[in-house]
Amino acid sequence: MRPKRRLSLVGWWGFCLGVAACSPQAHAQAYLSPYIGGIIPDKPWRASGGAPLVGLDIGMELSRDWSAELDLNGAPLTDRSGMGHTGLYGGALALVRVFSRPARLAPYLSLGLGLTHNDASSQTGLEGHTELMIEPGIGAFIGIWESADRSRRLALRPDIKVRWTHGWAHAPGNPVDPLYGLGLTFGF
Repeated sequence: MRPKRRLSLVGWWGFCLGVAACSPQAHAQAYLSPYIGGIIPDKPWRASGGAPLVGLDIGMELSRDWSAELDLNGAPLTDRSGMGHTGLYGGALALVRVFSRPARLAPYLSLGLGLTHNDASSQTGLEGHTELMIEPGIGAFIGIWESADRSRRLALRPDIKVRWTHGWAHAPGNPVDPLYGLGLTFGF
């Protein structure tokens, strides 16, 4: 990865940590959100169509309105030339703006910055690449259960994101991949 990209990524993570440090801790609650869904990979990934996606969000509520989370996901893409599978992985640190968090339905907007890794099959003759990506998203927390003292909760989490990978040197353009998923969020 080039130094400018590395510096941008470190700067974004520093910004997120700064927001976390300055936020009131009265609402601080950690959460895990495993999810399943799908990805519609862009043409430069050489995939033959959509693919299943699995992932995990590890987050922290910074305030009533803001959360920060680490989003990790992966998808096995089938190479369109029939030469094996390619792994497409993503990891992003995201800021999440939650609206109406105390309500049963709490919609949100997210913006993540991270890395996309294309792990090409050895049968394709291509090399793997890791590139910078931006990942805006929209979704909602749909409350299922909450403890009486509000220290633990369970929610469904439908989510749609669009991953824009920048600078993939071996592709004509920058891949844009829609991702969709349904997660189960455990707050503790």
